Amino acid sequence: MNDSVIPGPLPQSRLYQEAFAVHGDSPAAVLWPRGRQSLRFKALTQHFSGAGFCVLDFGCGLAHLKDDLDQRFSDYRYIGADVVPEFVQAVRDKHPTAAVHLIRNYAELVEPVDHVVISGTFNLIDGAISSEYLAYVQGALEHLFSICRVSLAVNFMTDQVDFTQPGAHHVNVESMYRFMCERLSPRLRIDQSYMPYEFTIVVFRNSGIVRPDNIYEPM
Repeated sequence: MNDSVIPGPLPQSRLYQEAFAVHGDSPAAVLWPRGRQSLRFKALTQHFSGAGFCVLDFGCGLAHLKDDLDQRFSDYRYIGADVVPEFVQAVRDKHPTAAVHLIRNYAELVEPVDHVVISGTFNLIDGAISSEYLAYVQGALEHLFSICRVSLAVNFMTDQVDFTQPGAHHVNVESMYRFMCERLSPRLRIDQSYMPYEFTIVVFRNSGIVRPDNIYEPM
């Protein structure tokens, strides 16, 4: 179905801590045992351009996004944030000049950034009730979009599958599209072309329209 292996209904942090203890600094430690991170990162960041921009990697894990961006950009600022202490310390050791924050809740993040990237962060249900977790996710998206100047990019596992693992969080594409348009911005892009069973949404801050051409303003 997808890369993520979810062994049971354990708290999110404990799952990641156990995976990191076994696998070290690898995609498997962030529950992507098959890798394929580059495909996800491309979908999440292909709109990045220029220099001097700032990226918040929410749920940064082991900062594999930074490793990817470093191959493409030499002048940008990376900020990581995660709830797993072992991940935060490992990233600080690996990238001592990067700003990496140990957080308890998304509301602690208030510094404006150009781009917010959220990769795999919402793939596990934190709690027993999926509807309550979806409400939490939507609240997080609203807050994180409020601090971005250019874009917010997030990926999810789709609910269009014939099998779901216990504890996995699958999202309906149409419902998330409606939420994004109504609560964040109507200017967005949905990408389901890079991998089955997953999708990425990139939502843009600038939704101004050029009249009378009826096109969006340049970003």
